[in-house]
Amino acid sequence: MENPNQKIVEKFFEAYGRHAMDDIKKVMSENVLWYFRGKHPYAGVKRGIPEVVSFFDTMGKIMGDSKPTIEKVIVGENENHFFECSHITTNRMDGHNVDHHVSVVWTIEDGKITEGRHFFADPGAIDQYFNAMAKIYK
Repeated sequence: MENPNQKIVEKFFEAYGRHAMDDIKKVMSENVLWYFRGKHPYAGVKRGIPEVVSFFDTMGKIMGDSKPTIEKVIVGENENHFFECSHITTNRMDGHNVDHHVSVVWTIEDGKITEGRHFFADPGAIDQYFNAMAKIYK
């Protein structure tokens, strides 16, 4: 079965991995909004490709150092959305870890990502984790 919205997300990650801005612009709206809620310094709404890419850079650094175990629990899509739910466990040597479920809903219109939203099963645990990370990644 063809999953066109998942393919768009995969193209974004492929382009992002190379920081190929021209290719990112092919699959992401210039006016993209990215929602990462919480009570920690990384929370908020990122607006536009530069802010979203910067956010992914920050999360990539934190998660890379955290050596996560990631299990994709479920993925799905409909006409304008791609949804993924994952179980993520971090494995930091400093003891600042989190074991949680997160869902991301990607909104896709006219072949481009226009919005992303993270949903956490335990927002308090995420706040605690990212507040600890903010002290490490000043």
